[in-house]
Parts: sequence; structure tokens; C-alpha cells
Amino acid sequence: MLGLSYLTLALALATYTTASPVEPKTVCKCLPGQACFPSPSTITAFKSTLSQPLIHPRPMGSVCFPNDPTFNALECDAVKAKWHNGAFRTSVPQAAQFINWETMINSTAVDQCDPFGDVNAPGNTCYQGRVPWGVVNVTSIADIQKTVKFAAQHNLKLIVKNTGHENLGHIKFSNSFVPKGAPSGTQGVTAVTIEPGVQWGTLYKAVADKGQLVVGGIGAGGSVGAGGGWPMGGGHSVLSPFYGLGVDNIVEETVVLPSGEHVTANLYTNPDLFWALRGGGGPSFGILTSVTYRTHPAPPVTAAFLVANTATEEGRLELFKEWVKIHPDIVDAGWAGFWPYSGTQFFLTLMAMGNPPTNPKATATLQSFYDKIATIPGVSIDLEVTKPYTGFQQWYDDNFIHSQNGIGFNYTVGDFSGVPAAVSSVLIPRTSFETKADDLAEALAELTDARPFLVGGGVVSKVDPDAMAVNPAFRSMLSDITIALSWNVTTATPQEVHAVEQTVTDWANGIRDVTKSPGAYVNEAEILIPNFQEAYWGNHYPRLRAFKQSIDPNDLLIVRQGVNSEGWDDEIMCKTL
Repeated sequence: MLGLSYLTLALALATYTTASPVEPKTVCKCLPGQACFPSPSTITAFKSTLSQPLIHPRPMGSVCFPNDPTFNALECDAVKAKWHNGAFRTSVPQAAQFINWETMINSTAVDQCDPFGDVNAPGNTCYQGRVPWGVVNVTSIADIQKTVKFAAQHNLKLIVKNTGHENLGHIKFSNSFVPKGAPSGTQGVTAVTIEPGVQWGTLYKAVADKGQLVVGGIGAGGSVGAGGGWPMGGGHSVLSPFYGLGVDNIVEETVVLPSGEHVTANLYTNPDLFWALRGGGGPSFGILTSVTYRTHPAPPVTAAFLVANTATEEGRLELFKEWVKIHPDIVDAGWAGFWPYSGTQFFLTLMAMGNPPTNPKATATLQSFYDKIATIPGVSIDLEVTKPYTGFQQWYDDNFIHSQNGIGFNYTVGDFSGVPAAVSSVLIPRTSFETKADDLAEALAELTDARPFLVGGGVVSKVDPDAMAVNPAFRSMLSDITIALSWNVTTATPQEVHAVEQTVTDWANGIRDVTKSPGAYVNEAEILIPNFQEAYWGNHYPRLRAFKQSIDPNDLLIVRQGVNSEGWDDEIMCKTL
């Protein structure tokens, strides 16, 4: 039985329009109410094959609208209380992490369901937006296969949503895991196999209870999914410099292909699929049903926290210059972690393996940075703490689960959900820190708010860039800087939304202009990114696209800016051939 996952259907059938033999042909998907939509009897027959009833969700906020059939004042209060709860949003079929993912935005309107707006105003409607017509609550592989085949038969739009609440029955450990099809005598590794409903908070705890650790995503509340988009997009982590990217630690996966076939992929069985699944983006190559990660011993760790305040722009720029110059040395000394900044404040949340750090240069290298910025006029160090932890798990619990124990930047507040957001990502290569330090510092200082991750170098840089589909830029980068901006969901016009999206891209372009590298992280997708193919996959894209076309010739599993999405509109409803 699979963990909680959803397959959502905006049911559609292809139609074709051509004005002349030389004009392009358009293929569109069909929505409820159109003649091509499956008949009630066809849908009833499909429902009867599923293990759970087909869900027809309304947007979360619908219960707050007096003119909506679902109106319920008590439920409205509950919805508002959970509106910004990312863990809750991942667990229900009618919500997305960011509101614009469930909102239809075009040139003339923003169709949404905002419970905090004037719900009593005449004509104020809860729009369905991108919330799907039908949702399959998947509890078995057969559910996935039936849904995939039904969608393919009727040329329906198919969306995959995973994560949710999970129990330990879907986490399996092995002290000697050997991939399917491996040659006789292949040595096994310690590993954990999970199904797609498992979240990192749950998995970290289960692995720690075994005295081990696993490379995974970091997010407040532990709600990042461990068996879906994170590994398919590459999966960077605070643990990556010590053990590699998430995809570097995957030893086997099972997926349902667009054909409906359920297969195993590893280095020996379906190796081309295994190559594509490790970084090619989800769910472009299949719907993940399990992933097996290598696990590692769990040593104690040392963490370092800093809060610096900059009273002047000159001091702020000098701080960034010192940070950029010492950045490669910090990495080489065995530190990884986060360096968010906002307004006048600059933060560090860093981790080193061992207590004291196993790298003999760790303490002195970091202290030299502290000593330099302490002498900069206009810069004050408000907090400087070095703290030993029994292991990664204790550090993670204190700073991302139980924020009252955290130090410095409050990540449980800094991570947000239930708001609209435009995001960008730039992978900053080591060479930019080494040869363009002042220019890079000036570009970073231009941003008023950013969330950079020091997750490169070390083991990440030692893996063959072509061993898997993940962006080769990861192998030469040291930090991934992310930028996110929001807007007023109640009042924003389409033009104002676009302006925010453009600002995010302009800010990212400022970093890209210095680095001359278009590398970006597909799991932090940018709406207006220039040349997504090169940005997300570099020179791996031609191979990825050719493989995608071979296993999904009818474009069943297509996402915006995903592999082979060329020609599709932004809503993935019509394709121009």
C-alpha cells in the first residue's frame, strides 16, 4: 500500500485546428463541459476500478464564500488557521504550497479563491482556478497504472502530487541492499527504501533511530517530500558537501511509466531511465513509487551561527566582499549550510562534521572571517555561537522543527506557504568566488533579501558530471542562491503579478551577469527564466529530450519548463506542432 499521494485530472481530449497545410497544427486538451469530455458512464466505470472514491475538490477557501455551495463558517475558521501551514497544504488535494500554483492568472484576470478578501461582496466568487476537476487518492501501484492508462486513452491532462502524512510502515531498511540485476557478488550497501508519501522530517527521524543519516531536503516542519520531485530534480542538501547530492545517493527507483508499465531502474536494470530519473525533473519520466537511498554513519557535528548587522551600505558591501573572498576556503575547511540575508542583517547557519570538526582548518578559517568583518565600520556582530550537537538529527530538530531551540535565523518563520510567490535560483560556480569576488559581492549586495545555500564543493564536485541527468553546473558550484518575492493576493492585478515575476528574474540576471553561468536548480523553478533547457540541464538536455520522446511520445507527463515542454502553452493545455 502506497503512502498518501494524489493523481489529479483536468480531463482532456485532443482537438486539432489547421487553416492550411502550411500553418501550424494545434493539439488541445479537453475540459469538463466540452463534447470530448468522457461521458458520465465512462467516468463511473473508471471510478469503480479504484481503491478509493474519486475526489472532486473545491479550493480550500470555498467554505468562506457565502454564495458557494460549500460555505461553512466553522470550516472557514479552520481553513484560515491552516492557510499558511505548508505541511497541511501538502497533505490535501485541493491546495498547493504557493497560492499562484492554484490560481489562474492571465492578461485580464486573477481567478482565485482568497478567503481573506471581501467574500461578502456581490459577485465575489471562489474560482476553481488550477484546482483539478478530479483527484485519485492513490493507495496502490494499480491505482496509478489505471489512472495513467485512463488519462492516456482519453488524452487527459495528468498532474502528479505527492507527499502528505505517512507512517513508518512504508520505510524499509537494509544492511546490505543489492540493486535488481546487479552481477553476482555485488557488495550490498546500507540503505533505506521509501514510498512517495514519506516526508523528510519523518525519514530523518526513522534513519536517526537506526544510528544513521541520509542526505535529504531541508525545510521548516520537515514537509519536503522525500520520494518525489526532490530526488527527481537532483536534491541538494546541507549534507551534500559531505555525502553528495540526493541523486548521488540513490541506488534504485521504481516508477510507473507513461505506458502504465511498472518498472525498476538502477545502474543494471533500465540504466537509461535511471540516468534520466536522477535529475531530469519530476514527473517527466515516470511516477515514482519507491526510491532507495544509501545511508551513512551519523557522526556528531559542530554548528556555527552568526548574526551580523550592517548600519551602512558601505559596511554591508564590505561584509559581502569578505564573505565572497573567503567562501572557497570556508567550503574547503569543511563547512556547509545557509547564509540568508535580509535588509541590514546577514546570517550564517553552518555545519561541520565532527565535534570538534574533523577538518583541522574549520575553526580557524571561520574565525578569520569573523575577525575581519568585526573591524568593518558600520558592521556589528550581534550573535556568534559555536555549538556541538550529538548529530545531524539534533541540529535539524532544534533549528527546523522546534524553533524555540534554534539559534540565529528562524527558519520556521523564514519558510512560508499559503502565499503567492515568484522564485529564482542561480548556481554560483567556484570560479566566480575566486576570480570575480568584488563584482559578485556587489551583485549580491544589490539584493535586499535572499536565501543562499552553501551546498556545493566537497563530494558534490567529485562526481562525474555526466553520470546522471542532474545539471552539470552542480559539480562546479559552491552555493545556490534563491530569490523569492510575493504580492498582495487580494488586490494584485495581472500586471502587478507579472511585475513581481519580472523583478525576480531581473535580480537573478544580476547574479547571472557576473557568473556567466545560466545554471539553476529545477526544484526552484523561475517563471520567466531565460532558456530553461540550458539553465536546468545544460548539455544533458538533448539526451534527456530524446529519451523523453521515446518513452512518452504522446506527452502524457508534461510540466511547464519540463523536458520536451516546447510548444505547450503555460497551462499545458494546448501545443503548437
